[in-house]
Amino acid sequence: MAITVPAQTIDADDQSLWDSVLRQTQEAVERNIDPNVWAFEVTSTLRSSGVVVVTLPSVDLAHRLVSHFFWDNHCPAAWKLLYTAASLNILPPFLLLALLSTRIVPSRELHPTAYRLYLELLKRYVFLLEFQINSPNYEMIMKSIDDALQLSQIYSRKVCEPGVVLVEFVFSIVWQLLEASLDDEGLLDHAPDNKPRWLRRSCDMDIDGPDCFSEKKTEQKEGLQRENTAMAIGIITEFLQNKMTSRILSLVHRNMSSHWGSFIHQMQLLASNSSVLRNSKHISAETLLLLKENIHEFVSHECKTKSKLESNVVIPAGSQISFVGLSYGDGWSSLWLPIDLVLEDALDGGQVAAFSAIEIITGLVKVLHAVNGTTWHNTFLGLWVAALRLVQRERDSNEGPIPRIDTCMCMLLSITTLVVTHIIEEEEGELIEEAERSPKNQEKDKQALGKRREELITSLQLLGDYECLLNPPQSVLMEANQAAAKAAMFVSGNPVGSGYLECMSVNDLPMKCSGNLRHLIVEACIARNLLDTSAYLWHGYVNACSNQIPCSISNHEAGWALLMKGSPLTPALVNVLVATPASSLAEIEKIYEISINGSDEEKISAATILCGASLLRGWNVQEHTILFITRLLSPMVPPNYTGTESHLISQAPFLNVLLVGISSVDCVHIFSLHGLVPLLAAGLMLICDVFGSCVPDASWTLATGEKLSHHEVFSNAFTLLLRFWRFDLLPAEQVRREAATPPFGSLFSPECLLLVRNCKLASFGRSAKDRQKLKRLSKILHFPTESVFMDSFPKFNYWYQQHQECIASICSGLAPGGPVQIVDALLSMMFRKVNNDTEPLTPTALGSSSSSGSTFDDASMKLKVPAWDILEAIPFVMNAALTACAHGKLSTRELATGLKDLADFLPASLVTIASYFSAEVTRGIWKPAFMNGTDWPSPSANLSLVEQQIKKILAATGVDVPSLAVDGDSPATLPLPLAAFVSLTITYKLEKATARLLALIGPALNALASGCPWPSMPILASLWSQKVKRWSDYFVFSASGTVFHHNKDAVVQLLKSCFKSTLGLGSACIYNNGGVSALLGHGFASQIAGGISPVAPGILYLRVYRSIGDITFLTEEILSILMLSVRDIASSELAKGDVKKLQKTKYGIKFGQVSLARSMARVKHASLLGASLVWISGGQKLVQSLIRETLPSWFLSADMLEQDGGESGVMVPMLRGYALAFFVMLSGAFAWGIDQYSLPPKRRAKVIGLHLEFLASTLDKNESLPCHCATWRAYLSGFMRLMVGCTPMWVREIDGDLLKRLSKGLKRLNEHELALRLLEIGGIDVMGAAAEMIIEFEHRF
Repeated sequence: MAITVPAQTIDADDQSLWDSVLRQTQEAVERNIDPNVWAFEVTSTLRSSGVVVVTLPSVDLAHRLVSHFFWDNHCPAAWKLLYTAASLNILPPFLLLALLSTRIVPSRELHPTAYRLYLELLKRYVFLLEFQINSPNYEMIMKSIDDALQLSQIYSRKVCEPGVVLVEFVFSIVWQLLEASLDDEGLLDHAPDNKPRWLRRSCDMDIDGPDCFSEKKTEQKEGLQRENTAMAIGIITEFLQNKMTSRILSLVHRNMSSHWGSFIHQMQLLASNSSVLRNSKHISAETLLLLKENIHEFVSHECKTKSKLESNVVIPAGSQISFVGLSYGDGWSSLWLPIDLVLEDALDGGQVAAFSAIEIITGLVKVLHAVNGTTWHNTFLGLWVAALRLVQRERDSNEGPIPRIDTCMCMLLSITTLVVTHIIEEEEGELIEEAERSPKNQEKDKQALGKRREELITSLQLLGDYECLLNPPQSVLMEANQAAAKAAMFVSGNPVGSGYLECMSVNDLPMKCSGNLRHLIVEACIARNLLDTSAYLWHGYVNACSNQIPCSISNHEAGWALLMKGSPLTPALVNVLVATPASSLAEIEKIYEISINGSDEEKISAATILCGASLLRGWNVQEHTILFITRLLSPMVPPNYTGTESHLISQAPFLNVLLVGISSVDCVHIFSLHGLVPLLAAGLMLICDVFGSCVPDASWTLATGEKLSHHEVFSNAFTLLLRFWRFDLLPAEQVRREAATPPFGSLFSPECLLLVRNCKLASFGRSAKDRQKLKRLSKILHFPTESVFMDSFPKFNYWYQQHQECIASICSGLAPGGPVQIVDALLSMMFRKVNNDTEPLTPTALGSSSSSGSTFDDASMKLKVPAWDILEAIPFVMNAALTACAHGKLSTRELATGLKDLADFLPASLVTIASYFSAEVTRGIWKPAFMNGTDWPSPSANLSLVEQQIKKILAATGVDVPSLAVDGDSPATLPLPLAAFVSLTITYKLEKATARLLALIGPALNALASGCPWPSMPILASLWSQKVKRWSDYFVFSASGTVFHHNKDAVVQLLKSCFKSTLGLGSACIYNNGGVSALLGHGFASQIAGGISPVAPGILYLRVYRSIGDITFLTEEILSILMLSVRDIASSELAKGDVKKLQKTKYGIKFGQVSLARSMARVKHASLLGASLVWISGGQKLVQSLIRETLPSWFLSADMLEQDGGESGVMVPMLRGYALAFFVMLSGAFAWGIDQYSLPPKRRAKVIGLHLEFLASTLDKNESLPCHCATWRAYLSGFMRLMVGCTPMWVREIDGDLLKRLSKGLKRLNEHELALRLLEIGGIDVMGAAAEMIIEFEHRF
């Protein structure tokens, strides 16, 4: 490699100076002058120059001496002079090494003695890094090294930063030695990338003649070369062993991965094939590989402070307190508390979330794995246990309009299993990606099996110890027994397909097997290729007695087996397949192919099967089933289709079967949990657009003999679609609610749904994790990736704009040419009896008096118009009807009956009815309606009982709201629109056909009643309890949430109860033990004698937090409660005497060690709870408010002095600081994740960057905050340690200059190791600063 000498200013004085130096040098060589004398003379010459200023150590001197000696004037004396010049710091040793490496290493075969001397010089000086960075002309030296080795070009770097050059120099020297050693042993040609980075081939080198030392014998020369190779390998080993250089090399591993990968492969080649290593007495191949692995482990696991925080206030430096419980008791379960809360929140079927529960829970599990510092098998075990606790809470839950057990089992066996699948696929995808990047690229076609699969097996084996949680609910006992029987049959040597067992009753099973939920979990994992059937051989897994296992079984074939063998879809077979879930993807694919290519009758049968047990209880194939259904509801235009009408019209009966089949509450919830609502919404919009534009002048006759119209297909699609977002919210309410978006909350508009859909499809398949996921998905299933927008559905878009205008303002009258005839026809149809006897209901602004003469038949003819036209007219119809009722022209019963007739005629009209009533209540212009039993239904029969039960629920959770008292003599009233809305809903019979309609308008009715004055919601609960007595507890429980909508104090009381119950701080029996069981209890249990059963505070909060009006106040309240909880924890755990003793202890913690450790663990649990509640309640936006606004204000608040002033010592302030650190870090991690798969990373970087700017600014000013200094110190060090240890991706996303400021501030606080680690993981922008701090740190300590 050619030497690049920096350009010099050549003038007479400069040339004269260097000529003089070189003459002195040559004279010293020829006369064999003492090197020290020569050094003194050269130094004097340089310093005596009056014109040319030369700073020592001199860069120019190094260049000129190396150019002079190599190779024209090379001799032994030259090395003495160079050694002396370097040792006396006349020239920079590192620059000398860089210059020599470019001359000597490529020529080492020709000049082995020179190479040996170079290695000696290298070994002496290369590890003295601290002297290099303290050199007065450090930057100039690094610039010269950069130029000499051409590092900027090799590493594609644009900016020359001294620290970065230093890292590259160290790495390049080691790599150069490695290539030289490989080349010496003839191994370089075997390298994956056999083009050397640092060497020239011997055939390319100029043969200048014999070595200056004139080796006499070839044997001696070869022996010296072998010794040189051994010495070079020894120096490489020393680089890897030396604490300073190995840490610098770890920076290369982290920030220059592609170069490091090539280096490591060459290292492995050397270790595997080097004869020098095999013959070495001091270094072995195993040692070399171990040192290489140590660097890898240092990069991967260097910051094991994840859940261990130091305190320099109370705990001596170096001491650590672990937050990780070692037992599997309630303390261990509390580590996974956020999972319990999220699972319980996701189970709320009243909300249709747009985001996948799998993705949300996966991110949460990864956060807790990092923060808790546990193994993956413990993490998986915590996830399984949390999901099992969910099932046990729901096994005896109260009956209500929202089924939960099927959704609950979906959560355990489908969602949770897929979470584990994603985590395992993520690891294996990264392994495959790493193999593909590898230069040798030999393993990319192999199946990469990561360590997490083995961890999963361990977790499932341990799960068998949780017998109390594995008891299956009665409704799934059959499936559990079948899974156990399947394992027993396998062990017997007579394996059978699951279909054989699934078609048999318990009494018909060939053996008596007692199955549990672990059997179902294992089957779910086997179905997704996470396990194989060797799981059946686990100890204790099969519980059938050996004499019960049959030697053979009957040749009975199940329905799915018959289908796969080609049997036609007869009615009997269809019934079997509808009732029996599919057990494999192949079976679902078979049904899908029939639904695409079969006859019309077969397509309908296939759709019926897909929406049967395979959807609700096919937990092993559920994700495939819903994907196929989603795809079928977005049919592509046939290739040769030439019809004038939409291709969807001819598929109406088939589409309708799918629409009705997935419209139940639990089915929609399952789609929501799997995150397919956005994809499903786009297909439904197209169906609505098409069928809503059709005139219903034709119909289809179904197999049952019923008629199917365009309106019916439209209504089924429309009412399903409108459940996917909060269509009833006013624009102003949407703006307010968008200030906080819970993870499992509904979106607020169809535009948001389409945006999520477009982003999902556009980004899917790009990551290694997605490519792993594609391997288990069906190969015959394809979704269009083109983006769609509201403009893609013009009719639907037009209706949506009108809908927004309608709920935002009053009806302004009909424009000329508007839907006058449709309005009159609808009113005539709804109130035909009234119109025949009285004057018309429509005001003159809505039509002429001729409408009174219209007959019902005429109205029906006028209503044979597209459904979109009818929806356009309904707001005016509602306005006329409600006005007529308010003026006494229409009785309340007639109004309710007319509304019911309208909804029966076009069920889609319920959307507009609900929105209209919500808007009119908000306007507040209507007189109240007296619920007296005459005009409107009366709640008096049980209203007082409902209110008492509400008080009982609140009192059981520690909430006392005296304002709930209502004057018994006051008549019960509701706003007129709400009274009409309630009356309409209670006219519906509770049957399957109407359940999906009540699911549509139920949330709107509850939200409307919650926003009305007390006791509107209890009145609603009373009326519905009278209608459906078996659901009374459910209605009462729902009504209790209204209290929190109207009273912020009640919210605060409930939050305090949540903290007290979790931490075991209260005196009531419910708080005694604390932990998850106290927070969530037994769910919403069945009624006990004497009234409704108590509900745990966590369950109540998760059911009512969406009823809270403005939740932005929650961050301040939760923060305040957290600080009070820390004080209570310290008070309960550490007696004052222990605290004093602890403070006086000089050598470690001798007193109160156990109680302090327990206090720290409980502090973490409190922070886990607080972060979970903030995130669940408001999602990313509320967390952003916490970090950007609440926390800085809290630190700067004068109230802090009052809070801390009453404490003795520093224990409580210190614990508060650590609690805050956990609280803030966990909140951010829950909201934005901790790795590259989290979205959106830019927002995360912005928010975290602003918070770090606040911390850095405070450190820069070196000013004390109003809070206790121990609180600030503990928070700062705790948060930074957690971020370094648990969220390194956050650090890499932060601006480099900000990281450097933080590092300097931490150094001033004597947090040297933390300051260094912050830079080490901060990315290439701070790599140079990290290297300089490594040198400074290792030299000092």
